[in-house]
Amino acid sequence: MPFQPGDRVFVDESKSRGYYITAAAAQPLDLADTNRAIRSLLKPGQRRIHFKSESNPRRRGLLAELGRLDLRTIVYQTKIGSDREGRRVCLTALIDDLVTDRASELFIEQDASLLAADRRLIRDQLARRSALDQLTYRHVAPADYPMLWVSDAVAWCQQAGGDWLRRAEPLVTVVVRL
Repeated sequence: MPFQPGDRVFVDESKSRGYYITAAAAQPLDLADTNRAIRSLLKPGQRRIHFKSESNPRRRGLLAELGRLDLRTIVYQTKIGSDREGRRVCLTALIDDLVTDRASELFIEQDASLLAADRRLIRDQLARRSALDQLTYRHVAPADYPMLWVSDAVAWCQQAGGDWLRRAEPLVTVVVRL
C-alpha cells in the first residue's frame, strides 16, 4: 500500500533512460506545513525548484534538506516502448494504486501536449474501477505546488542514477518497476 487514504498526490516525470513517473504524497492536514518548508528552500527571486536547472552542489543541498522532511514518494518506472507508451503504463499503474489505496486528489505537472491524452486515460481508468467520484485530478503549474518540486527532484535523480539514487533514497518509499 504505497499511498494512504486521503492522500494528495503530486506527479512529475522524467523521460531519460526509460520513463519515470514520480508521485509525492502528503496528507491534507500536513500539506500546508510541508509546502512552507519546501518553499523556504527557494533562493531569493526563484519561483520554483527545477532540478535540471540547479547546480550539483545545490542539488546535494536540496536533497539533504528534503530528506529531513517527512516526505513520501513512489516511483513508477518502465523501459517499455516510446515515451507515450511509458507514460500510459506508468500512469495506469499509478491510478490503480491511488484508487486501491483511496487517495483523494491527484495533481499533475501541466504539459499542454499531454493534457487531453492524460485526461482521457485517467477518466477511463477511474471509470474502469468505478471510482469516478473517488479521485479528483487536475493539471497544474509547478510554481504553485511545491510538492511537485519534490517529484521533480526524485524523478531527476532516478534518471541520473549513480550517487543521485543514493542521495534521493530517504525520499523514496517504493520503486514500482513495470
